[in-house]
Amino acid sequence: MTTDPEKRIVLGRYELKSQIARGGTARVYLARDSRLDRPVALKMLFPELSTDSSFVERFRREAQAAANLNHQNIVSVYDWGESENTYFIVMEYVDGRSLSSMLRAEGHLPLDEAALIGSATASALAYAHRHGVIHRDVKPGNVLITSDGRVKVTDFGIARAMGADDSLTQTGLVMGTATYFSPEQAQGHGADGRSDIYSLGVVLYEMAAGRPPFTGDTPVAIALQHVREDPPSLSSLVPDISPAYAAIVAKAMEKDPGARYASAGELADDLERFRLGKPVAAADVPTTVIGSSVQSEYTSVQPRYEEKIVSDDLPVARRRPIHVETKPPRSRTPIYAALIAVLIILLGIIVYAGGRGLGYFGAPVSFPVPNVVNQNISQAEQSLSAVGLKYNVTYLFNQASQGTVVNQNPSSGNIVSGGTVQLEVSKGSPMSQVPSVVGQQLSDAQQALKQAGFKVISQGVASNQPANQVLTQSPSGGKSLSTGDTVTITYSDPNASVVVPDLTGMSQSQAEFQLGQKNLSLGTTTQQASSSVPSGYVISTSPAANTSVAVNTQINLVVSSGPSTVTMPYVISQQSTTATATLQAAPYNFSVTIIQTLTCQADDGIVVKQSPIGGISISPGGSVIIYVGTSNPTTTSSQVTASTSSTSSSTTSSSTTSTTSANTTTTICP
Repeated sequence: MTTDPEKRIVLGRYELKSQIARGGTARVYLARDSRLDRPVALKMLFPELSTDSSFVERFRREAQAAANLNHQNIVSVYDWGESENTYFIVMEYVDGRSLSSMLRAEGHLPLDEAALIGSATASALAYAHRHGVIHRDVKPGNVLITSDGRVKVTDFGIARAMGADDSLTQTGLVMGTATYFSPEQAQGHGADGRSDIYSLGVVLYEMAAGRPPFTGDTPVAIALQHVREDPPSLSSLVPDISPAYAAIVAKAMEKDPGARYASAGELADDLERFRLGKPVAAADVPTTVIGSSVQSEYTSVQPRYEEKIVSDDLPVARRRPIHVETKPPRSRTPIYAALIAVLIILLGIIVYAGGRGLGYFGAPVSFPVPNVVNQNISQAEQSLSAVGLKYNVTYLFNQASQGTVVNQNPSSGNIVSGGTVQLEVSKGSPMSQVPSVVGQQLSDAQQALKQAGFKVISQGVASNQPANQVLTQSPSGGKSLSTGDTVTITYSDPNASVVVPDLTGMSQSQAEFQLGQKNLSLGTTTQQASSSVPSGYVISTSPAANTSVAVNTQINLVVSSGPSTVTMPYVISQQSTTATATLQAAPYNFSVTIIQTLTCQADDGIVVKQSPIGGISISPGGSVIIYVGTSNPTTTSSQVTASTSSTSSSTTSSSTTSTTSANTTTTICP
């Protein structure tokens, strides 16, 4: 974190404290919101980019897209605007560190922790995709871990609303970070939610291996690898990698978008299954698995690519199949011969070991029983066979994941001679249908779920519904779930409080909608003049924003009526001193200029004319001229000469008045 030498205040509200990050298009500052007295992160576009209409439009779209996303794993956007010839976004300040800094410090993460971070990130992306927003720049630097371990996805910097006007994206312009590109992004093709899934797959790979799958000297070189090459197997980098984890990464990183997870939600579910030790959906995919020995049943000649370098040194690859001549197949006889020899040797070892165990080749051989509990059945079979032990398998329902050894007899450490080990292997938890409990009373719902064999997490929330009524459940009713799994329900808690949302700057209708969303109601609406808040928009609320209140509390609004005006008073026929005092007093606060005008003696010291005229609406604090009568031509002349403003007009006015007086002496001054 670097300190900004010139602390400044943006829009009179956000005090910049220090610079905490710098990207390709913007700087990010730690700032303090003086109005709400809270820390925020303020992202400010580089001034030189503010003149580029496409950058500005993308920046504006980022704010609008992200501001509409309200999810526990997405960094909230509070405000955006323009200041000092550039644009800024105000975001939630996350007290923690980025996943990229964690990987730099630790190299790689335990698979449990990697799956937890990946699942939370996938949940955030799934929520964004459901709301029509794709991230397009998923990478460790955009995944933040708070000090209490929560995951937050940030920087929808190049996100766009799906289905939005594509004219804002130049042809051939590829956005994102090359290391985490999807193949379709690397080729300059359109990206959808499956592109985010691929990029998250790269992040999952890096968390396990401690390095990304593809590296190179230039973004072009890296992008081409995403398009044409398979990543190094995870098992070659992490020998003890879990096949299930490797299968999840492989499915997420399929080069064909149609072969990836259909949604980020499916990826999140599979990562959760991995964390719980359950079979993962990706293991059923009959394609090459990164880190596994499973291979595709068929092979094919891949088309070559012709690359064209475009803006930002990134490639657009146009697929053009090129004929590839195949060579005659090599003889496999030597390979088969070697395999037969190995099999003969292994068979001899097994026969000898078995014979020794039965006493045919001398004294029986004793073997220590290895511990195979918690191993997969295939691993357990290999461990026992390696020491010449037989085994019998009994399958039973168990909370352990399917195919896991949960018990063995004899236990590890016992010495047997040519004996048999009895294994108990889990068939997984029996599946049960989740009962639907929405609308039930809390106690009834909890009892129904527990009787069905599920654990229950209950969360009270503020609501207009009757007290203790169940509002939502996850998973929903009718879904099949392993017994012992957890069902989360929310219920109407009469003691739960609601936080008053920040409605400042919203229209009155928008504010009323937001209050309804929070189970609050609209109270009184008071008009107040404001030169900074447009007419019809909220200036403040009572109670104030971020105050905790009870459900259905009435929130009073102060709404702008626009800039204040006053009605110009009539001061003609008043004494000049009286008129001046009136005009200079509140609420008028005018600056008064007096011009002496030649009149008959009866009008000495009387206001005979004013500018502006009385009765019009005008902003307070302006300038007013009053014309005061005098019958002394010498006085008139000296007053006109002394006037510091409108000297020529004063002279003209005096001359005209004088002429008028001369022409109508008998009428005005009888």
